Amino acid sequence: MKKLYWEPDLPPLKEGAYVFGLQVEGARWDPAVGQLEESFPKKPFSVLPVVNCRSVPLAPEGKEDKSVYQCPVYMTVARGATYVFTA
Repeated sequence: MKKLYWEPDLPPLKEGAYVFGLQVEGARWDPAVGQLEESFPKKPFSVLPVVNCRSVPLAPEGKEDKSVYQCPVYMTVARGATYVFTA
């Protein structure tokens, strides 16, 4: 979505959930083109817009899609026990 913060007027979802407050490290969200770009110098973190997260079936065992980056999501920048899910 194009909104950076939760707003009560977001349209209802048929599936999934809205997630906001996600940050990426080592990249930045470019709202002009709607995609990730290289981070600016000395700015390692960037806030993502509101995201519609929904689950998808896992690929069968041994059939991982190599064209999709498996991005780990953590609750804090301190990794380890703060792991939440893979996006």
